[in-house]
Amino acid sequence: MRTREIVAAPVVLVLLVAAWMLAVSHGPTVGRVLSADMAPVSMPASGQLPGLPPGDVDWQPLDPRKLAAWKGPYWVRWRLALPTEDGGRLLHLSLRAASQLYWNGQPLPGNGVVGRSKQAEHPGRIDLVRVMPPSSGTGVDELVVLASSQHQWLRMDTTDAGLQIVPVGALPLADAGPWLIVAIAIGALGAAFLYFLAVQRGLPRADGAKVLLALSLTGLALPMVEVWRPLFGYPYPWHGVRMFALLALHTAAAVLLPAYLARRFNVAVPMAARIGYVSALAGIVIFLPSFDGRGAISLLLSLLASAWLLKRAEGAHEERRPILLLMLVGALTMPIAGGAFLDGPYFLLLAVLMGFLLLRHAERVHALGRHNARLREERAQLSLQLLQRGIQPHWLMNTLTCLQELIERSPVRASRLVESLAEQFDRLRLSSGHALVPLEEELALCRNHLDIVSVALGQQIGFEVEADHTNLLLPPGVLHAQVENALTHAGAGACMQKPFRLRVYSENGHWVLELLSAMGRTAHRGQGTGTRYIEASLGAAFPDNWHFSQGADDAGWHGRIEVPCAS
Repeated sequence: MRTREIVAAPVVLVLLVAAWMLAVSHGPTVGRVLSADMAPVSMPASGQLPGLPPGDVDWQPLDPRKLAAWKGPYWVRWRLALPTEDGGRLLHLSLRAASQLYWNGQPLPGNGVVGRSKQAEHPGRIDLVRVMPPSSGTGVDELVVLASSQHQWLRMDTTDAGLQIVPVGALPLADAGPWLIVAIAIGALGAAFLYFLAVQRGLPRADGAKVLLALSLTGLALPMVEVWRPLFGYPYPWHGVRMFALLALHTAAAVLLPAYLARRFNVAVPMAARIGYVSALAGIVIFLPSFDGRGAISLLLSLLASAWLLKRAEGAHEERRPILLLMLVGALTMPIAGGAFLDGPYFLLLAVLMGFLLLRHAERVHALGRHNARLREERAQLSLQLLQRGIQPHWLMNTLTCLQELIERSPVRASRLVESLAEQFDRLRLSSGHALVPLEEELALCRNHLDIVSVALGQQIGFEVEADHTNLLLPPGVLHAQVENALTHAGAGACMQKPFRLRVYSENGHWVLELLSAMGRTAHRGQGTGTRYIEASLGAAFPDNWHFSQGADDAGWHGRIEVPCAS
């Protein structure tokens, strides 16, 4: 991977974040808020609700945390200083309540129906936009809102109570502009997602494919849930549902990102570290009071955990660098964007990161498909070699010669030799059609071959097995080839004196098969067709995850095969 390819994804993220922040800064507000107050409504149990508050109301400073506990009715009041010139203004009120508005004492169209009870109230929309009447000209304008919040489906620690005055035409752009930038990034992520599915179809799945798909779906769902409010709006009771959905998606992304990287780069994570990470996320979600704080801390924890995993990963350095750069850019964007980070740059980070990961994963899956096609060709060649080894002219001629002699001297042994020879060919035929066969079948093939030699020579050749388990799979013929090598190079006589001994056990996540055989007079082994067949078969069955060695030791000729336990 060239340098420009490594920095491409972080550069794209920086440009998108810069464009988003520029779009957010568009649309200046008009005037300034002098004060914001709130007060409960004192009223009888029946009768018409009051409109404007009387002069003796005990106002207190607007406190969103305290206001979140009020169901109403209550008043909220803003006093503003607006410029005298009026080129057309819009009032944007964010309040989780049904509301009736009064501008300088004059009523404005309301938002839902304010009520004493849940039955009487009709929920209003969470964001309200109204065309403002002219300013009073006194230098101070006043907005009073009579509100009630009876329909709080999910209680929250704080509430929205914000007022913004913007020029006509600025508010739609201020609301939609930043999300156009996000839409471009999410569209690119969607295209990468579809490309990944197209490449993945019909091919074996690489490590972490399901986790990456879940992470990508989370990255696509997050902006859709977030954009629900600024672009479409909703009645205020749905706000809690939306916030908890966002929190669930943030938490899912914080879990899935390090989980995918651990699978992708084959990093073993201790169980204690997994439990600690999940416990920390749960503590953040449960105990932090702010939804934005929960999301930001969860993201930061996810970035740190992912960086730790990437530092522990071995190999694939070029692929890890852009991911680390993306995480660094995301971490630096958090203080720059401030509280707005979760409203846009976070999605841009996920979109660019997921797009990069999807494209790289799709490329890897495509390469894996080509590799598997080569393996299928190699396996076909190996199957042919296995059959050819079973009917070597030299071995077959010797066996038939022995058979001819036995027919004359010992018809019973001759009959047994014919049966063993037929069984050998049948086992070779069946084994050659599979990439992997159970160890029991491979052992039966070896014993059958030794039985043919034993019957032909009239002396038994032993084959002892010490195995913790025999429920593992091997490429066909790898043990059979070692037995044949021993008979060829050490000689049948030496093998009769020193029986074969096979030991099978697990070690460090691998099955180990150690075969001990006789040395004989011609002990030079290791470069012939048998060894090449063993190595080619193991390489085709377990790419980059096998080991084969052989050589002489004090006990005789020692062969050692290591294959993954998953086999």
